[in-house]
Amino acid sequence: MDRILLSVPDDKPWSFGRHLAVALRELGTDVRLFDFRSSPDPDRQLLGAAARHRPVVHILWKGERIAPETLRRLRAQGVYNVLWYPDGDLPLWLRALAPEADLCCTQGLHLRGMLREAGLTDAERVLEGFTPSCFACAPMGPDEERRYGCDVVTVGTIDRHEGYRRRLRALNTLIREGLAVRWWGRHMSWLGNPLRDSLSPARRAWGGAKVWGPSFTQACLGGRIFLAIPRFPERAGGLSNRAFWATGVGAFYLCLYKAGMEEFFELGREVAVFRNEDEMVELVHHYLTHEDKRARIARAGQRRTLSCYTNQQVLRRIFALAVERGGPQVRLPHAT
Repeated sequence: MDRILLSVPDDKPWSFGRHLAVALRELGTDVRLFDFRSSPDPDRQLLGAAARHRPVVHILWKGERIAPETLRRLRAQGVYNVLWYPDGDLPLWLRALAPEADLCCTQGLHLRGMLREAGLTDAERVLEGFTPSCFACAPMGPDEERRYGCDVVTVGTIDRHEGYRRRLRALNTLIREGLAVRWWGRHMSWLGNPLRDSLSPARRAWGGAKVWGPSFTQACLGGRIFLAIPRFPERAGGLSNRAFWATGVGAFYLCLYKAGMEEFFELGREVAVFRNEDEMVELVHHYLTHEDKRARIARAGQRRTLSCYTNQQVLRRIFALAVERGGPQVRLPHAT
């Protein structure tokens, strides 16, 4: 059984690193998780974890507290370093760290271009996926149905950024249409004008908490339509992992069109898209009154995600890319 060292933030119960650790275990690797974000001395403790575990591959997800020298020392010990950065910006620390990785993976095409301008010409595009077992939950009872049941549900942040305020306007519009709307995420009480925010219909539609794992599944399936408003719809080449989470658990996914998303799903058959608020309202009413069509699209979207976008498949691709670049062959006994 090959050893993998996974360096990820693990400071929140919804940390994505836990999903990756589960996927690696289900693939049959001996994985150790190192939380660099909570460590008082991340570089020393990462080197110590590598000395104890003796990994074949080290996967560093984000990595803002890790020094470039640490990756060089790991490489000198025979460890293959994969740096996986999923966000859309290019911080200074990433400019220094990325060239020291044996394989650098990013999510969007625009960031690959930014890294190329910074001198890193061979970054690969790898999107975060869906680990099905992390979202398993028991059937909902009456209490859960009352808590999560609605016409339209959305999950995510609402704050001052225009991309997030677009979500707020969309929710307010649907509520004024007389629809039962629920959104889950961080409370927006700090947005600005307390009186204005208190009068916002979307504020009163807040579900009361963040959701992740099983509660994310319940929120998705409690809503008849999962509404997605990408923060940067104009940026091509990537999708939020919530697109794969929502479709993966079987939700009907209705999304503001994001440039290039037809690369991942067949629009109108596996997911539905709109391009402006009027079209959003029209499609919400249409799919709420066409249950068979909505269910057919949801099933097709789920098949696509389970066949193409699980984290097990994502990790297999990362290991294949490593081999293409002369890295080690990671044996995956459960890779079929």
